[in-house]
Amino acid sequence: MKTNVLIVEDEMPSARKLRTFLEQIDPDFHVVDILESVQQTVEFLSKNTVDLIFLDIHLADGNSFGIFEQVEVDIPIIFTTAYDQYAIEAFSQNSIGYLLKPLSKEKLEAAIIKFKLMQPSLHKTEPLIDYQQLGKIIALQQKPEYQERFMVYYKDKIKTISVEDIAYFYADGKAVFMRLHSHQTFDINFTLEQLEAKLNPRYFFRANRKFIVNIKAVKEAMVYSKSKLKLHLSPDAPVEVIVSSLKATAFKQWLSQ
Repeated sequence: MKTNVLIVEDEMPSARKLRTFLEQIDPDFHVVDILESVQQTVEFLSKNTVDLIFLDIHLADGNSFGIFEQVEVDIPIIFTTAYDQYAIEAFSQNSIGYLLKPLSKEKLEAAIIKFKLMQPSLHKTEPLIDYQQLGKIIALQQKPEYQERFMVYYKDKIKTISVEDIAYFYADGKAVFMRLHSHQTFDINFTLEQLEAKLNPRYFFRANRKFIVNIKAVKEAMVYSKSKLKLHLSPDAPVEVIVSSLKATAFKQWLSQ
């Protein structure tokens, strides 16, 4: 029995990758359409129905939560996104999964198993499931995937930098730079907001609007004024790094974790 699937994704390489994974995991999954905008999705769902939706959050014409303001959706949804801050809002909809990009086949398979378990008609014909193994897979699915390395251009070469080698990121005007523990500096094609979502918060902290620091780069934090903190980093930062009084408590908790 076919399971009709709708993919809503404005990045075609990601959509193709998802469709390929679905075909490999279960040939009975049939992708009826790939849409890239809120408006296209609203129009489709106003006239059609499917069994499952894979929904990206940032679409070509806005945030996908705008879909639910225009059309009633009672179809199971697996959200796919590069950002983890929308999880609570996602699960207020018909969400059965929240997959962080880049998508992995293993986590996608866990989400599909979860979807099948929720379909009563499938229980009679599907083989028995190892629930202990399923629990492990679903736990893995919920674990955020953080960036482990970055690609940079150095002269006429491409280098990969492990996050363990990065002391901090900082913004200078519209440019963003990566400073290594080895004192090397590279420009990088990300905003600090994008980096904040990609970095493991156990090791990196957004000190202010210009700096994200690695815990290993913090030599000391000194009381500044009105409960602010001034950081001494290694290597030395190009400008003063001040943590506001609003962030100071969270910063100290982060240091002592």
